[in-house]
Amino acid sequence: MDAPFAEMVKAGAMAKMGQGDSPPGAPCAPGGLGLVNNATSDTKALTDTDKRPLREKLLINRDAQRVKRMRTAVGHAARLLHFDAHSELAAQRWNKKFITLTYADVRGWRPGHFTGFRKALREWCVRRKVKCRFVWVAELTKKGAMHYHVVLWLPKGKFLPFVDTQGWWPHGMTKVETAREPVSYIMKYASKTTANDAAGYPKGARMHGCGGLDADARRHLRYWQAPFWVRDELSGRADIRKVTGGYMDKITGEFLPSPWRVCIGPGGEVWVYRIDQEETKQ
Repeated sequence: MDAPFAEMVKAGAMAKMGQGDSPPGAPCAPGGLGLVNNATSDTKALTDTDKRPLREKLLINRDAQRVKRMRTAVGHAARLLHFDAHSELAAQRWNKKFITLTYADVRGWRPGHFTGFRKALREWCVRRKVKCRFVWVAELTKKGAMHYHVVLWLPKGKFLPFVDTQGWWPHGMTKVETAREPVSYIMKYASKTTANDAAGYPKGARMHGCGGLDADARRHLRYWQAPFWVRDELSGRADIRKVTGGYMDKITGEFLPSPWRVCIGPGGEVWVYRIDQEETKQ
């Protein structure tokens, strides 16, 4: 009863060795056990058109991206603060001030100098029960000296003291002017900064900032600072936060994985490429 089964096993073994129907004494097909010779196969070698195309990489200019984020943040923060100030019922008229802080020494910048000015300004506003609303931009002169431009919203009847005599800025000179168009004023200086300028900022120096935004205004600002593909997926009511691997809506917990991957070149340059989400799904 095992004879037919034994013949089948023997025939299968002979077929694997390339001796299926060959007459006795015929040479075996070239190649090892389980391999197929290209000469007797219908499989064709892959051509250049059959190969998967290489992903297109984009070179990222980090300084240009930094300037772009700065302009977006300054523009939206200034508009939000201007709207919030003029929506306040306690003060219908506003005294908008434009402050310029310069250094006496071209290389006088040190970490914490501008932080001390902001702290003194906030304490002054708290003592007078005034909401401290301001936007600032750092700028470099042609000689490489750092200086700051600040727009401040104060209610009519609240007068800003002389910054020099108060000792808020002991590192150089100050200038205070009235800003009729505060948003346009600060955006003019934000638009002057280029990618080459951003590369020359001292290490650790911030380029911009603001104060006085409420929670909803900060959420609005984070929305416009997010990439366009995130804004397309999430509504304006979302609280967008950047997390590892992408972005998420803090309110609903919805996570958006980033379609981009970052790689660092041998010279330290940053490259990004877009991945195919369908192929990478498990």
